[in-house]
Amino acid sequence: MIHEVKFETASQFFDFISPWGDDPMLDGFIFRGHSKESYELTPTALRLQTNSQLWSMSGLGRPEDQWDWQSWQIKAEYHLLRAFYRLADQRGLDVPASIRVRQNLAQEFDTVDLIGHHQQDVWLPPDLHETAALAQHYGVPTRLLDWTYDIYVSAYFAFRGAIGLDGNLAIWALNKEYLSFLKPTVNRVNVEFITPHYSQNPNLNAQKGLFTLWPIVRDSTLNEVQRMSTGAGALLTDRRPLDKLIFENFEEEAGFPIFKKFIIPCSEAKAACKILDKLGYDSSRIFPGYDGVAAQLTERHKYS
Repeated sequence: MIHEVKFETASQFFDFISPWGDDPMLDGFIFRGHSKESYELTPTALRLQTNSQLWSMSGLGRPEDQWDWQSWQIKAEYHLLRAFYRLADQRGLDVPASIRVRQNLAQEFDTVDLIGHHQQDVWLPPDLHETAALAQHYGVPTRLLDWTYDIYVSAYFAFRGAIGLDGNLAIWALNKEYLSFLKPTVNRVNVEFITPHYSQNPNLNAQKGLFTLWPIVRDSTLNEVQRMSTGAGALLTDRRPLDKLIFENFEEEAGFPIFKKFIIPCSEAKAACKILDKLGYDSSRIFPGYDGVAAQLTERHKYS
């Protein structure tokens, strides 16, 4: 179950999460802020509302009847990651090492992968984790989901995005340490935690960011053809949010909550931003550099 806590004011929320507050049991948790309570824990590449953007950016063109097949979804994600990597590399930017991507990098498309995938493996593979994390951080749709080790950073994004909105916002907490503890056991949960190198990404460092990934098995083209020939049909893209994936594969134990969800009215967003500014969590900190300083000055009038 998701342990929900509702607050009437921003001050109540900040008192609650403070070291002297009512809920000191946040050690080992990671956090994610949503400007709307209704938003789900679904990565951008798997959201139906951003599906057209994914296909357009990949350069493949969306297949009319097969767009929801898992195999084609993976092709779109891979070719978008490869395009990001290739263009960044061509512009002399630092890119992660990836044998898979660097093969045939001189070609606009990886035609070998596009024609057929001959082996069954895991998607995303480890040698694409860093590339996907870098792309995700700069707004490219991937199947990674952004989190932070710092609850105040998640509050910054939730409250900033909620200014002027109706309803409630939400800040999620996920028990990373407990899930990591379960990895070597029979009760392991199929979720990966990816923390890229901070040294080359000042924004990610300032935001104490990391990512979750729910890896899947990427079937070979031969297996897919055999499934179709037997009438089993193609495997479809799994778009379930992270909380549903975890709870459908794991039974929570008493005393070890997996998710907590803090719910605050959007009408409290302006007051919360003022508190965050006083705590030093403003745009100039979240986005270090001149852009962050300018953003702080231009955004301040929204909640002053």
